[in-house]
Amino acid sequence: MLKKFMVVATLLLPSAAYAEEHNFTITGGQASVPVGLTVQVKTVTVGEDATTVRLLASFDSHVTNSVNMNDDENAYLAWGEGEQERLHLRQIADNRWMRIGNGQTMEGDLVFPGVIPAGVTKVTLVFNPAHDGNDSSAPGVTIPLELAQ
Repeated sequence: MLKKFMVVATLLLPSAAYAEEHNFTITGGQASVPVGLTVQVKTVTVGEDATTVRLLASFDSHVTNSVNMNDDENAYLAWGEGEQERLHLRQIADNRWMRIGNGQTMEGDLVFPGVIPAGVTKVTLVFNPAHDGNDSSAPGVTIPLELAQ
């Protein structure tokens, strides 16, 4: 009986090591764009099969009543230049475009299926990559993040 237990325990140990979440301390993590959108990253957590970003976004504008943070192209986390060095945002069921109204603040967890590779210390969070910060419907926002444990 003890022998069977040791085999099962030995098989479970490598899985348990991968299942552990890694929480990162963020350096940087805030950006504002001229249209009136401010985005702040609170935490980055790398889990077994997804990376989660805790985000606070506030919108106050004299230009428009609302903006989309996830418009034509999906938001992503990147640690390099290539497409294979990106994790794309899982769309939010009840707010697919991450629309935020004037005078509102959103806070929540964004899920990026996949994990940031071990050893990566700098990532970039990108919203509306093909747009600039003056876009009154879907402003581009790029937030460089330094990750430390």
